[in-house]
Amino acid sequence: MEYAYEANLQPKTVYEVKKSVPLTSEGQKALVNLYQPIIGADALALYFCLLQDFEDTQEKYTHLELLNALDMGIGTMKIAKKRLEGIGLLKTYYKEQPEVRFLYVLTEPLAPKEFLKDELMSFLLVVKVGQSKFRQLNRRFNSLVINTDGYQEVTAKFGSVYNFSQSEYQANQSLVEKATSALANEQTSQLPLDDKQLNWPLLRDLATKKFINPAQLTDTLKKSLLLYHELFGYDELQLTNLMAEAVALTDGVIDQRKLKNIVYKQSQHLLPDKKQTNQNYQSDEQIRRKNTLLAQGFTQADWQTILDSERLAPMEYLTALKAAKGGYVTKNEEWLLTDLVSKSPLPPAVINILLNYLLVVQNKAQLPQALTNQIANDWSQNKFKTPEEAILYVRTTVKEKQVAKEQRKKASGRPQNIVKKEDLPDWSKNQASSDPNRKAEIDKMMQEYFNDEEGEK
Repeated sequence: MEYAYEANLQPKTVYEVKKSVPLTSEGQKALVNLYQPIIGADALALYFCLLQDFEDTQEKYTHLELLNALDMGIGTMKIAKKRLEGIGLLKTYYKEQPEVRFLYVLTEPLAPKEFLKDELMSFLLVVKVGQSKFRQLNRRFNSLVINTDGYQEVTAKFGSVYNFSQSEYQANQSLVEKATSALANEQTSQLPLDDKQLNWPLLRDLATKKFINPAQLTDTLKKSLLLYHELFGYDELQLTNLMAEAVALTDGVIDQRKLKNIVYKQSQHLLPDKKQTNQNYQSDEQIRRKNTLLAQGFTQADWQTILDSERLAPMEYLTALKAAKGGYVTKNEEWLLTDLVSKSPLPPAVINILLNYLLVVQNKAQLPQALTNQIANDWSQNKFKTPEEAILYVRTTVKEKQVAKEQRKKASGRPQNIVKKEDLPDWSKNQASSDPNRKAEIDKMMQEYFNDEEGEK
């Protein structure tokens, strides 16, 4: 589904660009060295091109001028724009009267130190550049420790050089306070996570009962908690219990590094007692949805896969899949999935179908980074919002490939040898696997895990 404003973003459409402050040299270093590996060259070029428009005196432009300057098509430009929006470097506004117009507001990137201190940004970076390059970037932007052993500091003091009268201070105090207050409220680019996903009053109340100082729920910690909720599906009670393992009982202070280690260690173990209550699969709406899908040609097994994909957060789903195959989630898979959940517009259920397709249908031993990102980008551009859309797309795409392959063989005029085909992902009887018995075993183990929370079947 394409929203009206997206359909109206055409070469002839007018736009204007704003930025609250000029780009700093630190911001430019962060863009080139830290943001660029994550957002890609197209998005970086779009940022600098929009910045140039802002610095010019012309008030408005057409997107055709922008596309010509970037030497890219409208589709590529839209993808680059969304990558800037998703990481917090660009805000887009739209109006239809008196003419269709877009307003692009560029935000200041995080300074390199702030970027590397940000847990999620660091995750996104390390999965793109690798651990060796990540360590190199950390060393580059860390403060240099200067050895002053054997020296005596003889620096002049501020008061011995600069002075002003009390009357001058009072005369200008209100003006200075207003200016410094305005600058203090300036915000640099932050990754946009929806803080309404968690019930913060409830979480604070639960934290107090666990002897956690509510003042510990800083913006930094809240952002980490939102990430853990989005990635692993932890609710308020579970997050509180995890924080309780990382809090000092003497003063109620939370060790955030310890909390992160606990969260990722905990995610390696499935929790059979975890209940998902956000979906009612026996509701009238869900029954109608099921009947509609069955009437459209989906099977009962397809419906069960759809339900399974909507019950767990992606990291839980991945852990369940790997455990059912007798494997485990690797660090690279953790980083890859963190990157996918953080950047991709795909809903968690659709991401789970992608995991199922790669690990079960294609029987991969682990998630291949390039192929996973390629498919996720394809599905994002197709704007999949439901798992059934992803299933139907996979089935249709595989079938088209099979037909094309058979036609090529017939056209070649060579004898038709029996070749292995990639089965249509019926997500039950037709799933591809090198060993049908092993596939049935995986299905059974997965089903037992999913059914455990319902206490039936």
